[in-house]
Amino acid sequence: MSGMKVGDVIGVECRVQPGPFSGERLISFDTIEGPVSGFVREENLKEVDKQWYVRAVIQGIDGDVLEVKVKGSFFTTNGLANVERRFAMAA
Repeated sequence: MSGMKVGDVIGVECRVQPGPFSGERLISFDTIEGPVSGFVREENLKEVDKQWYVRAVIQGIDGDVLEVKVKGSFFTTNGLANVERRFAMAA
């Protein structure tokens, strides 16, 4: 994963629950600042080996921390989050 660069589309590990509307899910994922929760469209989720990932675009890289933009409606952020590289997967 060391070849990641700004603009890359990746998956960020997340936990998924049913959402209030068809085609929408409630997710949560860990960030440097703490957990983030919100709603995303199902097409922005992918399950690999029983682990869910939400689609994100890398906005910046600082060592092992990735600043990512996740498309959705979140409770405590506008979709920008800082996540540890170990929680990311190439999309």
